[in-house]
Amino acid sequence: MVRNIDIVQYWPPVLRDIKEMLAIAKVENPVLSALWELLEQTLNDQFVVTVSEDGANRYEQTLNLQVMDNDSIETRRFRILTRYQEQAPYTEEVLIRLLNSLLGNGAYELTINKADKTVDVKLELTVRGMFDAAKDLLERIVPQNMELTVRLRYIQHSVLQDYRHIDLKPFTHDQIRNGVIS
Repeated sequence: MVRNIDIVQYWPPVLRDIKEMLAIAKVENPVLSALWELLEQTLNDQFVVTVSEDGANRYEQTLNLQVMDNDSIETRRFRILTRYQEQAPYTEEVLIRLLNSLLGNGAYELTINKADKTVDVKLELTVRGMFDAAKDLLERIVPQNMELTVRLRYIQHSVLQDYRHIDLKPFTHDQIRNGVIS
């Protein structure tokens, strides 16, 4: 939040008309504004959801997270949150709570087949870095004796770009989005 700082308003009325004091205020106001912004950013860096680039760098160094050059700040925040969300024991209830907190209710499909020892997760993420971070999280917390499949919930445009409109005409939008086409 940008804060307009004017040191003159804190002075007694006697000093407000002195030319030298106004010149001092003109120099001090930008310094105080910069200091205020730094204080705000330091406060914001205490929380992952409002962390800046510098704050994200500190979190990533602490957690030994790999950063890609093209990662946005939202992707980096998501990756940090996924690491902090890990907690043992990893039960089905904990996994559902974890996915709900990271992705939101209904933003994924989770199928656990205990007899076949498989876990299938379909995610509704469009940013590749977030998908990779969620996949890494699931690979760390799903037991090693279970087969994990993580994929996108909906067909992406890049998959459909090879089709012509005439080829897709027999299908509804819902069928195309959910991957019913062959």
